[in-house]
Amino acid sequence: MSRTLAASALCALTAVGIAGCSDDGSSKQPFEGQSADRVAAKAVTATRNAASLRMAGKMSAQGQPLTVDFHVDTQKNCKGRMTMESGSADIIHTGRTTYVKGDEKFWAGAAQDSAGGQKQARALSGRWVKVPVGDSRTTGLCDKQGFLADLDSDKSERKGMTKGDVTTVDGRKAIPLRKKKGSGETITMYVATEGKPYILKLDQSGGRTPGTVVFSDYEKPVKATPPPAGKVIDGTKADKTVS
Repeated sequence: MSRTLAASALCALTAVGIAGCSDDGSSKQPFEGQSADRVAAKAVTATRNAASLRMAGKMSAQGQPLTVDFHVDTQKNCKGRMTMESGSADIIHTGRTTYVKGDEKFWAGAAQDSAGGQKQARALSGRWVKVPVGDSRTTGLCDKQGFLADLDSDKSERKGMTKGDVTTVDGRKAIPLRKKKGSGETITMYVATEGKPYILKLDQSGGRTPGTVVFSDYEKPVKATPPPAGKVIDGTKADKTVS
């Protein structure tokens, strides 16, 4: 296959996400002929249809910074970690059971309204606790479909988006789709340009709830293995132990 020097240079630029390249040396933009809104809709659908993924990033929850790193699937199998001002905790969800291993600060915050809370926090620190179904501290963390449904609940949120220049997210080519909101917020969705149009990153800057979440490990099995039974405190049988 022969190419001119100019065509070869054009192809070389694809390594830094500046241009696309085909076998005949011609350039072509990702999702050419499709509006940014259309691409965003396809990205949400592809991401929701994925059997599994990893979500990692920083955001704001109830006015406090929250860092999460979770592997989740459509069956609500889940394994990950969350860190906030009120402590850190590892989470495992498999079947219908959730296990939490938090530090003393985490459990102290969870037990702040109960008598002997500080003592309970010291006793539970670093130990796996089987928490009741629907426990407010973990509700929603392992619900992939529920989390992604929020992206699709108000379709007006992704209307009026504009395309940016191709870039990379964790080594994968992506096109940014941006929308500036009247509240001073800017929402940017990075969509994979190769393979399925998965969302690779969501970023919200400005406003009161800035944050960034990176999506990766699409379709990889989630290894959510319960802790050894002998190392688990069953909080479902003694709610006051963990409340």
